[in-house]
Amino acid sequence: MIRSITYMTIGCTLLLVASLLYVMMDHPRDVTIMVDGRQTKVETLETSVFGVLQEAGISVRPQDVIEPALSADLPKNDLIVIQPAKEITLIMGYGEARTIRTQARRVDDLLKEQGISQMLETDDVYPSKEAVLASGMTVRYREAFPIELIVEGKAREVYTYQTTVRELLAMQGVKLQTEDKVMPGLETVVAKDMLVTVNTTRRAVLTEQQLLPFEVETVEDDTLPAGEQLVTKSGRPGIRTQKYQLTLADGLSKEKKLIANEVTSEPVKQVVKVGTKPVETVETVETVATPAAKPAFDTEKATVPLAEVPKAAADLDFSKAKTLVVEATAYTNDPASNGSQLYDGRALTATGYDVTDTITYQGLPIIAVDPKVIPLGTKVYVEGVGLAIALDTGGAIKGNKIDVLVEGESTAKQFGRKTIQVWVIPNDTTEAGT
Repeated sequence: MIRSITYMTIGCTLLLVASLLYVMMDHPRDVTIMVDGRQTKVETLETSVFGVLQEAGISVRPQDVIEPALSADLPKNDLIVIQPAKEITLIMGYGEARTIRTQARRVDDLLKEQGISQMLETDDVYPSKEAVLASGMTVRYREAFPIELIVEGKAREVYTYQTTVRELLAMQGVKLQTEDKVMPGLETVVAKDMLVTVNTTRRAVLTEQQLLPFEVETVEDDTLPAGEQLVTKSGRPGIRTQKYQLTLADGLSKEKKLIANEVTSEPVKQVVKVGTKPVETVETVETVATPAAKPAFDTEKATVPLAEVPKAAADLDFSKAKTLVVEATAYTNDPASNGSQLYDGRALTATGYDVTDTITYQGLPIIAVDPKVIPLGTKVYVEGVGLAIALDTGGAIKGNKIDVLVEGESTAKQFGRKTIQVWVIPNDTTEAGT
């Protein structure tokens, strides 16, 4: 019995000694190493971060971020995180490329690290300032500088970076022709505060068209009362087309040479009947009043009354006619289709002229105009229409636009919308337009 107790005591003592020896010995630890998001596990007896990385064969550089620090002991969670610096090829200005390592996230962050705190929109940055950096990427930065550029006599300051004059002009959208003179030469490398001039020479053809007056033929008519006139055929002016070759230097006309002069449209004469029938006088004992005829113009209901009723047969001064390019449309005398209103059941133009039963005035087609461009009451030769008269306005007729009064909605739709040329012929009291 005593011997058994002795053996048990000795056994416990030996077990205690073994336990103490085990505790005093170093044991391997499972350590996780995260390198740029990639995980590696190692079993080690090392107690410092440096020792673990050295044992695992992982080298770090000064720009790499290590958590915890390289000189620290292993953390309790046995985790080491390494964020390697990105390896970037950097070209600054016009120097050679060099390789750097950085923790910058974007291109502009990298450039700030390099001392570029402010960048102009004209600076050459590749890739863009907002681009996210990645290892192996090439970044280029060239600071823009000002130069003075004179093209066609007009000077402006532009920003560029070191390039040739040819490339500079291409970037500025300057298209050269063989006769242009550029100083300095196209292959010259531009520098800060340099003056670049482009003396341009251009040739162009200018076409001018003039109205030719038409003849007026008068025919006596014994069926018309003496003194009355009736236009039986409206005249149409002819067109003389002249072409000039222009030489322009630096945007200014230096030479104007006539190269063509021909009548492209012959005038058509106007025929006017002149009454010769004697007016009979009848003596009456008493006069019975008869209702007056309805006037052609109702000035009281006109939105833009005319100061003087125009005369269709009046002499026209074609030499002072001014050419305009306008957008032309057509409308009818039906208020239901053009949105206008009736006055006592009658359709009137803005000048008060009654067009209920007609679309002409003394044989001339009627057009609606913007009075600021074409004065009301003036004659207008309209390409494809003929000699017309401005007697109306319209809510949509603003600027260089006209509306031609035609017969019926189908004719108006067929006329469509077109760009045409018109000649505004002034009378004695109005200008020919602006």
